[in-house]
Amino acid sequence: MTGILEGDGDEQVRIPSTIVTREVAEDAKTFLREHSGIDFDAFHAGATVESLLGEAQESTSQIGDIEPEGPHKGEVYGGIFPGDNKPIWFSAAHKLMNHYNAAAWATEQGGALPTREQGDYLMTLKGKGGAFTELFNRRNSSPGGFDGFIWLAESCISRGSGFGKMTIAMCQEISDGGQGYIGEGHELPVLSIFR
Repeated sequence: MTGILEGDGDEQVRIPSTIVTREVAEDAKTFLREHSGIDFDAFHAGATVESLLGEAQESTSQIGDIEPEGPHKGEVYGGIFPGDNKPIWFSAAHKLMNHYNAAAWATEQGGALPTREQGDYLMTLKGKGGAFTELFNRRNSSPGGFDGFIWLAESCISRGSGFGKMTIAMCQEISDGGQGYIGEGHELPVLSIFR
């Protein structure tokens, strides 16, 4: 088998056919080090058994599973978020919080409040079972009649002026998927997302 590599400009480098032995492989590795800029030692150092096992474990999780170990231990696997095609996990706070405290709690956990797009994605997980069954079925008796809402990450905005000024923030209604604004002082359930 003969191969051709592109060189600088229009230059091509012809690689003669040969039987691949350990020596030939080392020569090829040396050639690639000199001409490709690939740091093979750094690549091999980053490819640990633990990291490879961790990636395999994440790919075998089912939507709604609570991770039993690893970097997402205790978090609920939410599948692959279509916004960036990367895995997403959720964790619920054990108490109601206002928007400011919710954002601080999520950050302390190493995550963040869901964005509007992640809130929309969360709604696609309704009926998927596992830990999501409890999430979508729980009622929180939130003061002010906001039962079934969770906080979203989007910035707060102010409405009104003077004594009538009120700061509001985005929330997601998990019963029907609607999104809207409510006063950031209300206490709602909190989800943190992890990537």
